[in-house]
Amino acid sequence: MKAVSIQEAEGQLGKLIAEAYQGETIVLTDGDKRVTLSPPELNLDEDSPELEAELLKAADGPFTPYSSQELREECEKIIRKKRG
Repeated sequence: MKAVSIQEAEGQLGKLIAEAYQGETIVLTDGDKRVTLSPPELNLDEDSPELEAELLKAADGPFTPYSSQELREECEKIIRKKRG
């Protein structure tokens, strides 16, 4: 978790939102007031565009024993199977 005052956040809001999207919890503070930016939660039981995007991004990742093309094909098979 990262706490940042409103004054500190000015000018770096885009960066803070990107950090939250990557998993960091950001708390914006203004005196006693607090607002939390949290990463979006994916519901793995639902077919969602966000989950599909994450699977396809993983296919391009460097940490896999499969080629990028092999992993992409497997991800696409899973998506097609889930859709029926």
